[in-house]
Amino acid sequence: MNHIKYYFFIVLLLVINTQTQRLYSINKETPPKLLVTPTGRITMDAALFIEDKTELSNGVAFSNIRLGIKSDYDKWKLKIDISFTNEKLTPKDVYVKYHFTKKSLLTIGHFLEPFGLEAIQGASKRSFFTSSVSTEAFKPGRKLGISYTHYNPFFWNEIGFFGDGKSMKNKYEGDDGYSITSRIVFNPIQKAGSFFHIGLAGSYRKADANGIDEETNKKNPKEIIYSSPLLTQVKKKDFLSATITNANYQAKYTIELLSAYGPIAFQGEYFHSTIKRHLGLTSYQANGVYAQLSYLILGDSYTYSSDRARPGKRKPKELEVALRYNYTDLNCNKSNIFGGRSSDWSLAVNYQLNNYISFKLNYSYIKLGKHTPLAAGEKINLFQARALYIF
Repeated sequence: MNHIKYYFFIVLLLVINTQTQRLYSINKETPPKLLVTPTGRITMDAALFIEDKTELSNGVAFSNIRLGIKSDYDKWKLKIDISFTNEKLTPKDVYVKYHFTKKSLLTIGHFLEPFGLEAIQGASKRSFFTSSVSTEAFKPGRKLGISYTHYNPFFWNEIGFFGDGKSMKNKYEGDDGYSITSRIVFNPIQKAGSFFHIGLAGSYRKADANGIDEETNKKNPKEIIYSSPLLTQVKKKDFLSATITNANYQAKYTIELLSAYGPIAFQGEYFHSTIKRHLGLTSYQANGVYAQLSYLILGDSYTYSSDRARPGKRKPKELEVALRYNYTDLNCNKSNIFGGRSSDWSLAVNYQLNNYISFKLNYSYIKLGKHTPLAAGEKINLFQARALYIF
């Protein structure tokens, strides 16, 4: 069944192509060309931990391997991006876009919910190996859904309706969850060499299906999980994890700030979430924040992507240094749920060799609270190196 979902989008593109060709033939116009471009990404990481007590695994790994295609035809665009990491076939972006105008479009498929800034930055555009712990904990990720995007020289907005978080696997019985998520950005400065934007994103999500008890034939109580790994893709265990049982729905928001002038850039976000629960149980609340400052040692200025309201593509021969602080709190005393608390300082040095290859170094000093599932109360030094090839 999963493969049928992936191939549906390819079939849809072919149908669109055929019908559009027919219309152009009737009108005796020259049809636009169908452009198909292969895409891919290979990321190799090395990680070294210096820990207090808990033994953590040093090592190297292909942290990300992806292959896919992009296709453009008139006002239609298609993207299929599949991950082959950890010997698993996992769909990432699988969607079709239709452009009503150059700055107004509809997206249908499996793609990122528009929640936050760092969550929509790809590996080649981020200054650090992973998103911050706060982003990892609160981001909704990719879902099956539909969204509408519109932007102009001053504002950018996307709003979407998304299905159950487990709908791509479709293995949990029960009433599916759903969400309405939107991100709006005010970006009045988008000049060459300088930009400024402030944004707000919000998401309301009913808890996802959690199966049916075979003995009682009743729906299992729904739950929502917030979790985050330890700033690395070599060791992917969650060091923060909160499971909120008997969940009804979650309402969360994030406030973002992005600015740059010449070779200096600043980026930061604040996250807050409230989860309402059944059976009169006390609501759960959590929050997190990060801020980062970056500087181009080599290179003239940062670029801005107006169509996505995020930092733009890195330029060849750029050498960057960046500093980030993050604080995440998944503990909630009122609901007696303790998912852990952490803070970290991270330093990055990145060199963009050309349009396809980059090299990165990261150092992180991490302090974990006493309720974290792993290495509770410990301090960890993490050194990492990465080679990234993307096309």
